[in-house]
Amino acid sequence: MKNFNVKNLLAGVLILSGIGFAGCEDDTPDYNPYNNYKTYPLKELSAEAKAVRDYVKADAVIAHRGSTFWAPEETEAAFRWARNMGADYLELDLQRTSDGVLLALHDGNLQRTSNIESVFPGQDDYPVSRFTLKQLRELDAGSWFNIDKPENARSSFKGLQICTLEDVLLIAEGMKVKRNSLNQPYYKVEDGSETIDLKASTGVFVFVVDDKDNGNRPGIYAETKEPYLFPNMEADLAVFLSEVGWNVTDSPKVIPTTVGKVDVANTKGRFILQTFSRESVVKLEKVLPGVPKCMLLWEDESAGYVRPSNSIESIAEFINFSVEYNCHIAGPSIAGNPNKYPELTEPWMCEMYHRAGMIVHAYSFDTEDQLRKYNGDYFYAGVSRFDDPARAISGDFQYDVNPNMFIDGGFTNLTDLSMKYQKRSVDETAQDVFETLGYNL
Repeated sequence: MKNFNVKNLLAGVLILSGIGFAGCEDDTPDYNPYNNYKTYPLKELSAEAKAVRDYVKADAVIAHRGSTFWAPEETEAAFRWARNMGADYLELDLQRTSDGVLLALHDGNLQRTSNIESVFPGQDDYPVSRFTLKQLRELDAGSWFNIDKPENARSSFKGLQICTLEDVLLIAEGMKVKRNSLNQPYYKVEDGSETIDLKASTGVFVFVVDDKDNGNRPGIYAETKEPYLFPNMEADLAVFLSEVGWNVTDSPKVIPTTVGKVDVANTKGRFILQTFSRESVVKLEKVLPGVPKCMLLWEDESAGYVRPSNSIESIAEFINFSVEYNCHIAGPSIAGNPNKYPELTEPWMCEMYHRAGMIVHAYSFDTEDQLRKYNGDYFYAGVSRFDDPARAISGDFQYDVNPNMFIDGGFTNLTDLSMKYQKRSVDETAQDVFETLGYNL
């Protein structure tokens, strides 16, 4: 252990303190948001756009990738769990295979969430778009989770496969992949028959009614990526949603629901579009008008994102662009562990989003403290509006505290935690749901 000279240490502290103060002075913004955020000029959603906004379920619990905490993300296990747990929406990321199939997958390549290095040596850093659906079905998309999160590992996660968008829609409708006694999935064959031999199949799963479905019918919250990654994806998505009856503006099908259960899938808010890309949202508005849309925020240098600042001018510019292209929802990041995202959901920011007529779905919630903070509980002596809708403000604040300063829903990695916070009834614990669904330890 090194020895420190106390005099030298104190001198160093003083020098660093001076640097710190100078840095703070340089970083101090030249505006005070508490003075003029209420009056800063903003566009406002039209009456027609507000009608579409109101399709969206209030206080939405949005299951981020199904779950990133309890199960391998964006797999059948994660989405079945989120459905049975009671999520209002199953959230997913859209990508596309080389043969044109829309996938539910987050990362640009398959290194983190599959065994691609052993299945396709030398191709592990290839983009998802280089592979066909049949090739992707060869991958084990579950075992990595058991290594990454051993405390939540289950032997039945091993061998889980990548899902398509169609798979997730069918899960939301109460279906599951058909499997044999060895848990091997059945695939469709060109002639209409079924097989467990992937090589002899189309790679498309066979689905059956889920005997463990508890009646919840969540909607879908799908993110499109930058258009340069998947040209014409927005148009492909519009065609696909109409074909399967999930486009609410084009002869949507009736999805039977159970009284007292989640019924978002049978409403006009059944499918929500989200993106960080401004180019993508322009295209989405063209091909899917009248469908709820969320413009996601992130501090980034790219012109396609919000400017690299959380200033009032930057937030206003983001809002005005969003309103121009009928984005009904603002999707800002929240601060705090474990993600430590930029803070874009401060009370004054939320009030600006709301003043434009938008609702706020923030991302991503992992702790009860985050839920309490962004629902405003600490302005009300820790009392939640779900405990007391008439809660009273407690304390003196620099804000004129009001309900428009807080979120209207959130993306969560722990649907069970958000359900508990909202005082919503659940049939089973998170772990019990997996046992019921047949995912053994």
